[in-house]
Amino acid sequence: MVARTTGVQLRRVMTFSRIHSTLLGAALAIAPAQAHADAIQDIAQAELARSGAPGMALAVVRDGRVVRVEGFGEANIEQGVRVHPDTVFKTGATGMPFTAALMMLLVEDGKVALDAPVSQYLPGTPDKWAGVTIRNLIENTSGLPATPNGDFLAEYTRQEMLAILASQDINFAPGTRYRFSYANYVVLGQVIEEVTGEHWTEFARHRLFEPLGMLTARGIDELAIIPNRAAGYEVRDGELRNAAWISATANSTADGSLYLSALDFAAWGQALSQRLLLDDASWDELDHAISIDGGAACAAVPGWFTQGAGRDLAKWQAGTWQGFQTYGLTYPEHDLTVFVMANGEAANAKDVARRVAATFDPSLPLAGAVPMAGADSATIAHARQLVEDIAAGAAKRADYADFADLDFRELTEMYAAMLSALGPMDDFALYEKRESCAETQFLYRAQYASSVTEIRMGLGTDGRITSLEIVPIGDVSEPL
Repeated sequence: MVARTTGVQLRRVMTFSRIHSTLLGAALAIAPAQAHADAIQDIAQAELARSGAPGMALAVVRDGRVVRVEGFGEANIEQGVRVHPDTVFKTGATGMPFTAALMMLLVEDGKVALDAPVSQYLPGTPDKWAGVTIRNLIENTSGLPATPNGDFLAEYTRQEMLAILASQDINFAPGTRYRFSYANYVVLGQVIEEVTGEHWTEFARHRLFEPLGMLTARGIDELAIIPNRAAGYEVRDGELRNAAWISATANSTADGSLYLSALDFAAWGQALSQRLLLDDASWDELDHAISIDGGAACAAVPGWFTQGAGRDLAKWQAGTWQGFQTYGLTYPEHDLTVFVMANGEAANAKDVARRVAATFDPSLPLAGAVPMAGADSATIAHARQLVEDIAAGAAKRADYADFADLDFRELTEMYAAMLSALGPMDDFALYEKRESCAETQFLYRAQYASSVTEIRMGLGTDGRITSLEIVPIGDVSEPL
């Protein structure tokens, strides 16, 4: 068991917080005063114009220093309130790395062991979870369903939410496959609450946010009076609308139910760069590549996805929630981290983050994407048919491996609704192929009359789909 944080480390964090407050105070004062246009402003303003999103904020940390914190556009279009560095946005899944860090604090406290079964800490887990460990949950290798599958308009107790999850089938045996799951982090939040006796956001406040100087970070509470809160906007019938209401329960789970500002993300970026607060052993756990049984490595670390290798390695996480789009991107070998938040669901926060990062470090890859040369036409045709089957509501259960019936149905119905609204497919091409997580992963892009989607499809050795993600992107040549 890793030892608790020492007094020296705590003094280091306290000193950091004081310095950090000074730096961010300067950033807050300087950013609005920049009257001249520059590359960062051009990138942000162009994306607001393209997407119709009202506002955006970003934070950039380079070599452990905050080098840019700025807001653009409107936080609330009904009130005409501008976005500032301290405007808080809902994070969505970009909040997951905080939950992983909280679990490592509990490991350091001696209250949780990564390789212990979750049932050791959380009463009420079903027998089918017998092999699920804390590590499986943090690493998304548990086999738990993708989502809790509850009613977003209903309120649940923690025990009722756990019972909903417990009633669902496991997708695969723990440790045998990697698959991103919100449910994993929902359960981790319940473990935190059971072990500490307080809500996971309260534990985060006094053990993570306040020590790091994340002064406006907090859990979501729609009824609270929260200064500088941005409104989230969705697009319905071509018009911006306020995000639909959901229950307090649905906005309280540890899969990313947080408000954070650009200032908060800047402080977190410094913590990532300087390895603050946690012990080195804990940071090592959070930085190591996830692997599954048999040793196959996956393109992910706890709380983040990864892309590339060596000096080009990038860690990233994206959040989509109630009219907000957020994206965290860090290049460890370049000591460069960018966070982007927008309050419009059509905003491409990922593309903004990539372009902003390349502005600070031109050596980063940002070439326009082109289809792979010499790609097998039969493979492409088969993948296109699988996607068109989904769009037509005719996805075949036999084409999917390691999906429980519920996850298969929810996945294909969600993508059917998305794709059927786009009309006929005009073009479909393969852009990348790689081996990861004991599967062959393909990245396709499909063009429609007025939109482009990116399809990330993993196939097992039997040719069946083992992972699938379909997301809209701004342009077919958007960098990979």
